[in-house]
Amino acid sequence: MVRKKIVIKTEKQFISLNGIIEEFIKDKTGVGMVNVFVAHTTCAIKVMEGEILLLSDVNRYLEETFPVNNGYRHDIISIRDVPIKERVNGHSHMKQMFFSTDANIPVEDGKLMLGKWQTVFLVEFDPVRERDVYITYWE
Repeated sequence: MVRKKIVIKTEKQFISLNGIIEEFIKDKTGVGMVNVFVAHTTCAIKVMEGEILLLSDVNRYLEETFPVNNGYRHDIISIRDVPIKERVNGHSHMKQMFFSTDANIPVEDGKLMLGKWQTVFLVEFDPVRERDVYITYWE
């Protein structure tokens, strides 16, 4: 098993990880598996099509379903045991609950076995943050 930690500064909602993962596994031979995991609660890992209008549709759906100012109890900083400058991000936590923090992708001879249109995305719900992403490969 081999693991690598990558720190990504998110500046947009959907960040393709395909190139990073492919670089990590390029010298692997035979059949294996790669896991991509994000160690945060307001972003996710998702395998989906990377077509720009689909990504826009997903974003619109999430914004309509979980608007920023929707009275989330998580946003009542004064009654939580957190620093006073804590982010007000209940909407981000709600969005993430419908996604996963990781994905497993089969690998063969250094290549991701993704479908023609599939992309592995880091999906950010709480903009402009540094995110720890762990990539693990095993045979």
